[in-house]
Amino acid sequence: MPQNKPALPANAAALVLALDADTTGYPAGCNAHLFPDGVFRADDGRPASVTGGEIRDWRMDAAIAAALIARFNASGKPILYDYEHRSCYGDSRAAGWIDRLTYVPGQGLYAHVDWTPKASEAIAKKEYRYSSPYFYFDPANGAIKQLISVALTNNPALSDLGAVGLKRDTPLSPTAQEAEMADEKQVAALTAERDGLKTNMAALTAERDTLKTEVAALTAERDSFKAKMDAAEAEKAAAALAAEQKTKDDLLTAACGGDKPLITPAEREAMKDLPLSALTRILDAKKPVPLTRQADGKDTHAVLTAEELAMCSRMGVSADDFVKAKAARA
Repeated sequence: MPQNKPALPANAAALVLALDADTTGYPAGCNAHLFPDGVFRADDGRPASVTGGEIRDWRMDAAIAAALIARFNASGKPILYDYEHRSCYGDSRAAGWIDRLTYVPGQGLYAHVDWTPKASEAIAKKEYRYSSPYFYFDPANGAIKQLISVALTNNPALSDLGAVGLKRDTPLSPTAQEAEMADEKQVAALTAERDGLKTNMAALTAERDTLKTEVAALTAERDSFKAKMDAAEAEKAAAALAAEQKTKDDLLTAACGGDKPLITPAEREAMKDLPLSALTRILDAKKPVPLTRQADGKDTHAVLTAEELAMCSRMGVSADDFVKAKAARA
């Protein structure tokens, strides 16, 4: 090994985990425990001692593990297990190869290691008692970002993790492999179903928003039309009221005029606010009774209706002249 070791990056670190030939209690197919779950630190004070106290703990959780596993699977390459981190200094001889990573909530990140015969013998003889992952971490929060390699060592830094050993060194049985594949297919199917539901939800949300926009437009159109209708009705009512008032004024003017007025000015003042129908009935009742007809069938004089009296007022013709003109046309 070279005497002058190059300095490691500021956000690189290595832990040391206890190992043993017995891995009872590990997840199926795993024979190495790489990281504990939650927050943790080395026995020598890292990461605080290498970050000026800014980062006091490293972190592992489901999301961090998923990112590590995805990066490992995407690489298509096993991760090196060396001796004493010698690969960092030029000696890359392997003690084994990590070919699978598994995360267990509450326990951490595990691996299956395909040990070399030499490493298997050394572990069985307890020539190596500890395992140390070499990794990069996020300097902002201590999250494990990338697993570079793992080493067999006898210099522990984190000694309270479970063993890394030999008993699960063999590949999974066909039944276990089939079960794992079935689980992966089920996860893929559920993921596809979830994505489909998300797409459907997005489409339904867009459709709902479109309908809300259309309803708002129709509501605005309805309110505008109603406002126009209300304005037209109000204008029509105002015109009708003005016309009725004009007719009433004409009737009252006619009833007060002429040689023989039907009402006095005081009566006119009292009648001006009566409805047109009531005013007409009162004025009609005040008309003189017609005389009997002459031998030629003509009345000695005609009686004017309230409407005819109003017409006289508008035309500036006296009631008597109107009666005479009417009698002449009869």
